[in-house]
Order: sequence, then structure tokens, then C-alpha cells
Amino acid sequence: MNHVRLLSRSDMASVLTMPDVIDAVEEGFRSAGEKDDVPVRLPVQVADRPAVALFMPAYLHGSRTLGAKVVSAFHDNPSRGLPMITGFYVLCDAETGRLIALMDAAFLTGIRTAAASAVATKYLARKDAKVLGVIGTGVQGRFHVDAIRAVRSIERIVVYNRTVERGRAFVEDLKSKGVSCLLADTAAECAAEADVLAVCTSSKTPLFEGGLVRPGTHVNAVGVFTANSQELDTALIQQARVYVDTYEGAFEEAGDILIPLRSGDIARDHVRAELTELVTGRKAGRTSVEEVTVFKSVGYAMEDAVTARLAYERAEAARVGATFELEA
Repeated sequence: MNHVRLLSRSDMASVLTMPDVIDAVEEGFRSAGEKDDVPVRLPVQVADRPAVALFMPAYLHGSRTLGAKVVSAFHDNPSRGLPMITGFYVLCDAETGRLIALMDAAFLTGIRTAAASAVATKYLARKDAKVLGVIGTGVQGRFHVDAIRAVRSIERIVVYNRTVERGRAFVEDLKSKGVSCLLADTAAECAAEADVLAVCTSSKTPLFEGGLVRPGTHVNAVGVFTANSQELDTALIQQARVYVDTYEGAFEEAGDILIPLRSGDIARDHVRAELTELVTGRKAGRTSVEEVTVFKSVGYAMEDAVTARLAYERAEAARVGATFELEA
């Protein structure tokens, strides 16, 4: 019989800490090798709905990790009282292909995406950054608060959300935990206040004018991941030093980059580096305190794989989660 571990969202939360996931994701970028096989994700559109299912497999040779994520984004789910992002991760034994774990992919996606932003922030944001701006108070907004606070000494958080009630609840929850936090009236106000800005929305059009961002700001743009959607305007992309999780994913899916590229407002080499080049020192990060830097993330299956492996190993050691048997 084949022993399989089943990890719920609460199980994942009990075995994963943000600092450890940040370390795992950073090491994943550092150790990426030619024998890894991490294809660009395959999107499947759901007809007649604002929805997409994404298939993200990965094989990491160095850690002998084999797995795949199936995650769906149904954009009208919040109006039904349901989370927008749902899915699961399948982790297999890289020697035999046998299933060894099934786990919640919504938590996995949230924590690994924010961890990648934290890695980018570690290399790109000013060391003295004190104010974090968060646009969008969904799952990613909350994970980004934890992630950015893990790599910078944030003293104040400014938040904007399109739905005021949700934004207010987000702020009050942080305040109840002793975090200095206030709700901005507009996305522009939030952007103008921030030293580090996390943009975590499903908006298809820019949320604020790029010229409002102060010199020295670092921006993590993680919300939209389609070629025709743009959270950041062309002016911001033009003025910034731009970095991506991977070239392959960004030039396939990142509308924030592809839209100004198609219009001729930037060239391909405007993207300075992908994250592997930053963490290995092959390409430079921030070169002055006045520069505006942008990290555009569309998601990379390596991040899921290393996080899933970490969750599985810790859950096995602590006997967390349910187990079931499959016939060999």
C-alpha cells in the first residue's frame, strides 16, 4: 500500500512559517539548474465565467522534488462568500512517481507568492524602508504584510481596498495585533506614502499614476497574471528598474510589461534581471537610494514545489494531517 499524507489549510499553517518559506524560495532560485524542468503554466479558460484554471508542474533535480499544482481563480467567488483562489498540490516521489502528499494550494500559493516578493524586497528595497503600502486586502495582501515585515523593519502600514468595509476590517485586524496601520482613501494615496508597495489586486487597468510613486520606492506587483491586464501604468514601468520572477513567465503573461512592450514604450532589455540572477549576484539590484524598482511576479512552479516539499517534510516529522492508503 502507498501511504499518502493529506494536508489542509490549517495543517499547512501549522508547519510553515513565513521566514522559513522565504529561505526555501530564495534557495530555490539560487540553486536552479539545467536539469530542472519547470514549464510555463498552462491556463485553461472556463467558458462564460471570469475564471481560469492553472496547471503548474515542476521537477527540481537538486532536491529530487516532483509535483504539480492545480489552482483556479474564479473572480466572482468573493461575491458568493467564497475565496477567489482554490486548488490543491500533488507531491510525488521523484524516484518512483508514486503519490506521497495532497495539500491545500490556496495557502501554498499565498505564502509562496509573498515569500518571492520578500526575496525581491530583500535585494531591491532600500535598507531603511519603514512604510509598507498594500493595495488589495485579499489573501495576498495579508501574506505580504507578514512577508515584507520579515525582511524590512516596517514601522507603519498604509492600506487601500476597493471595498471599504473589507479594507477597514483588514486594518482593524492588524491594529488588534499591535501593528500601526491606517486606511487610505485612494490607491494613489497609498502608493504615494509607501517605501515598499505591494499591489495585490485583480484589476485589469492601472490603479494609480506612476508619477505618484516617490523616488526610492520598491514595488511588488503580484495580482494580475495575464497578458492584457495591467495593475501598474506604463509611466511607472518606464521610470523603474524592472525585475521579474522568470523571463519566460513574464514575457508570456505579465501584462504590466507586455502592454508597454507591445506599444513600443519599453524594449525587452528594460527588464533588468530575473530573480535567480539577483540572488546569485549575476545581475545587480538597486544601485542608488533614489531609484524606483519594480518586481513583477506572475508565479513560478518552483516556488510551489519547494514550499510543498518543506510542508510535507515537516508534517511527516510532526505527524500533522490525515493519512490514507492507495494500492501500489
